[in-house]
Amino acid sequence: MARAGKANPDGYVHTRDAKEYQRLRDQARMWEEATAHVLAAVGLGPGMSCLDVGSGPGAVMRLMADRVGPEGRVTGIEIDGALGAEALQDLRREGGAELEQITADLLKLEAPAGVPFDLTFCRLLLMHMRDPVAILEKMSAWTKPGGVVVAQEFDFGAISVEPTCPAMGEFNRLFEGVFRAHGRNLRAGRQLPAQFEAAGLGTPDGTDAAVHYLPLAQIANMLIGVYDGLYAAAAELGIADPLRASQFRKDMAEAGADGRYYCLTPVLIAAWKRIG
Repeated sequence: MARAGKANPDGYVHTRDAKEYQRLRDQARMWEEATAHVLAAVGLGPGMSCLDVGSGPGAVMRLMADRVGPEGRVTGIEIDGALGAEALQDLRREGGAELEQITADLLKLEAPAGVPFDLTFCRLLLMHMRDPVAILEKMSAWTKPGGVVVAQEFDFGAISVEPTCPAMGEFNRLFEGVFRAHGRNLRAGRQLPAQFEAAGLGTPDGTDAAVHYLPLAQIANMLIGVYDGLYAAAAELGIADPLRASQFRKDMAEAGADGRYYCLTPVLIAAWKRIG
């Protein structure tokens, strides 16, 4: 059963624990192909240097390392030192590129070691930031002329379960309640072109969108994980309680086992711009 707790002082609205870290890894696997497609589209290749801003469990860094090879360099920035250290240990065990991890608050970081980079990238970061344009401005400043800035963000406008599923209604109630109360952006993906313009990058050179439509059985546990990861923040807002959380978990698990339900995921939208 989910339990109330303190919100993270760094502003991340999900809990930071082993269960959340595993959810992030599972989520990364779901979107690996979509991100690999974007890295190929922008021309990331052998010997290049790249920066993953908000690198989390290191999944995007792994994709970068595979593309840049042993002569390339991959740096991550992550505010959660424990998560970043674990990711770096795993990445170095696999090898493939020169790998570095910077533990820092992005908003307070003037410039990471190794600037400028051939590619500056973020995935599922801007939706958590109150000023995404400021982040894109930093990313642009850290990218060398001829290099590329890429952002890949969720748009939650489409997420749904068919046929109508009461458990999904409870998920949306808590999820949207926490995100809106904390100023998180539920439409970050579709707003990327406007944010690129506001950051002085201009119109994106390209965009890409990916979505999954899956049997609920394949994603029910992830939805439960998101709910539980947001429970502490929801409890602080007064919109969650143990009994309701317990009922949600039961209802979602039963719906996942039912076989009739399908889930349309958020749309993962990417935009990129080459620096002139």
